[in-house]
Amino acid sequence: MRVKSKWHKTQVKTIEDIGGAMAFICWRITKNHLEDLINEGFVIEKEQVFDVIAEYLCFLIQSIDRLVFKTLDTEQRQELINKLAKQSAFYYQENKEDRIGEGNHWKAFVSTYNQRSQDYSDYDFVNNEPDYHFLRYFAEKVKLAMTDVDEKWIVQQMIEIQAPKAFKKLSQSVDDLVSVNSIISKEEQIKKTENRVSRSKRPSTRKDLQ
Repeated sequence: MRVKSKWHKTQVKTIEDIGGAMAFICWRITKNHLEDLINEGFVIEKEQVFDVIAEYLCFLIQSIDRLVFKTLDTEQRQELINKLAKQSAFYYQENKEDRIGEGNHWKAFVSTYNQRSQDYSDYDFVNNEPDYHFLRYFAEKVKLAMTDVDEKWIVQQMIEIQAPKAFKKLSQSVDDLVSVNSIISKEEQIKKTENRVSRSKRPSTRKDLQ
């Protein structure tokens, strides 16, 4: 599946368009970082993979919420984060079913997400970046999802390397996706489509030459 991570600035996009693209980017960042951790020698067992995935997705979604604070109004932000969280839950459900087996994985992810949303609200962004406590919370949650063998090193790895790297990539993508001419709701898009006169129904401008 190909999803654009950048659009022309003259385009008009819906919150749904942006949310869907951001969800895919979050999933891709998470997948790449899992590979990073494994390549660094960290042990992530089969069941633990999805606990780490959930923590990454929650961290990235909460970061997006802060990044778009000045770009979108409150209603747009709520709509965006709702779309983003639901699409992330869908990816989580689909992939965990494939790897682990059937189950209500969607519900498990949503439960984790709701708790993390509440907890992250206690931490700040400084100069449009997550502060140390924001990163530390993320790192501690990833540590709990890993094996005891890696407890000693994973927090430092997350705070100093993985989290800043993930945030940098995310921040670039968010800037690209919201830097369009106009952001509208899905309802507005439907109305515009309904009001658009098809080419076949437009009155002719033809005139005979004199």
